[in-house]
Amino acid sequence: MRHPANRHLHVSLSAAVTALVAVLFASSLPALAAAAEAPPEQYVVAVDAGHGGTPDNSHPERLFDPGVIGTNGLLEKDLTLDVARRLRALLEADRVKVVMTRDDDDFISIGDRGETANRAHANLFVSIHFNSFTSDTASGSLVLYPDAESHAFATTMAAALGERLKPLAIDSGGTMLKSDLWTHVDMPAVTVEAAYLTNPREAALMKDDSNLGAIAAAVLAGVQAQAPEVATRKAQVLEYEKTHAPMPVVALAPNSAGLPVGHLAAAAVLLTATFVLRRRLRPGLVVVAPVLAAAATIVVYAVQRFDRDQPDWRNRRGVRRRRGRARVWAERVQIRA
Repeated sequence: MRHPANRHLHVSLSAAVTALVAVLFASSLPALAAAAEAPPEQYVVAVDAGHGGTPDNSHPERLFDPGVIGTNGLLEKDLTLDVARRLRALLEADRVKVVMTRDDDDFISIGDRGETANRAHANLFVSIHFNSFTSDTASGSLVLYPDAESHAFATTMAAALGERLKPLAIDSGGTMLKSDLWTHVDMPAVTVEAAYLTNPREAALMKDDSNLGAIAAAVLAGVQAQAPEVATRKAQVLEYEKTHAPMPVVALAPNSAGLPVGHLAAAAVLLTATFVLRRRLRPGLVVVAPVLAAAATIVVYAVQRFDRDQPDWRNRRGVRRRRGRARVWAERVQIRA
């Protein structure tokens, strides 16, 4: 028959170990569930900043295309890139995956721009441009489309531009078929001619950042109207992000008070064992063990707080990496870019 003291020791340690395992296992369940469920598929929009490239006398073979030169000296290539970047930020806020055909002052051929969109399996293609005419009285926005498949998108975009650009007195010029442009893309495509740079009043408007932001917001409204599923997928992605946030390491998992739960539980087990075995341990160990447990908890808590202030390196799937590997990954990304 087991001695009562041994039975008491067995029960106490078993209870402490069971509690520790329960805490650690419960902390791991959300991470396991998150890994098992794939994130919702994002809507993909290809954003094309028209024109691009700068002449280089040392490399005369290098192609460039400034686009329209406004009456006030503004270059179309600069304005299109500015609006495209603003549009990207707005779309990404809607959790849309944005593919830029160019994100710098580079010359990109029409074919390469379309191939970028096709490879990304974009759902929609939007090319940003500004218009010109021989008369400086021509004004308003215009939406070009390549084929019947894109006509509905062009009509929706033209309506959004007309409504959203009313405060700037930029009227909608409707839509126009341009069958020789974007005929090789695999998704509905439009070219937004936001305003006339040959019109002095409209060209002057483009010097104001808020007006360029208004154009980007108008194009966003056109995309949202054409694709109501953007809002649906945004809600799905936001819900997924709430319940599938990357989990911290279990040993450092903080509770509501910011303390490392796993190490507190381990310290509790050590203290319990020390109390139960106090008559069998040397007097010095009875004192040292609790001190060591407390010191370990304090050290881990301090490390956790320091770690919390450091950059949160994550890979492309949002999973946190160890810092050494994160730096290597970041350097590789920069090299590829």
